[in-house]
Parts: sequence; C-alpha cells; structure tokens
Amino acid sequence: MLAKMILLESNYFELAENHVELSRVFLTETWLKNISLWFDMVIHPLYLFYKFCILFETPGIFGMCSLYKCIQSWCDWFQYQFINADIHEWMSIVRSVDGPFISTNDPTYHVYVYADGMERVKRIYSL
Repeated sequence: MLAKMILLESNYFELAENHVELSRVFLTETWLKNISLWFDMVIHPLYLFYKFCILFETPGIFGMCSLYKCIQSWCDWFQYQFINADIHEWMSIVRSVDGPFISTNDPTYHVYVYADGMERVKRIYSL
C-alpha cells in the first residue's frame, strides 16, 4: 500500500524538465548572473520596502514590475527546492531496487535517469 502511495505522483519527466529549467536559472555559472539574481530577489525589494515604509514614497510602475519579478523568482526558487527534494526521494527509491537502469554523461540531465527509473518502478508495482 505504501509503495503505491509513493508512486502516485504526476509525470516524472515533467518534473524533471521543470528541474532542468529552474536549475538553469538558479545554478548560475557566472558571477554577474549571480549578482543579478541576488539583486532581483533581495536587494531591490529591500530598497523598495525602505522607500515605501521609511520615505513614504509610493512605488511607480517599474517598482511594481520589479516587485512582481521578485515574487515570481521566490516562487520559482521554492518550487525548485521542492522538486529537488522529490528527486532525492527518487534517487533513494530507484537505488533501492538496484537502479538506475540507464545512464547519461551530462550531469544536467542526470535527473532524467531517475525519472526513467521511477517510471519503471511504477510500472513494476502497478502490475
């Protein structure tokens, strides 16, 4: 019963694709992209909060767009963390049945190996 409850997730490859897309955003290779991400998620919202609460200035249209981008970035970051936790569960499940069953040389797409393993495990336990 517990095995069927664990395996009742949505499409594993869809979650893997979301993970790859979000890792491209949050695992930046250059320091300039990293600074830009920090600026969008932390520094500029704090500046807007300071202007609004301390200086009593209402944000303009660009401030509101920046705030929307900040909220969307934080939502994406939390989604990335939740998917990351799911993938670690996939790893332990697939390894417990002597997987993974396929391999890849690119570490970016290694998550698809475990998505395939979960699909195979789901097929085995659904019989």
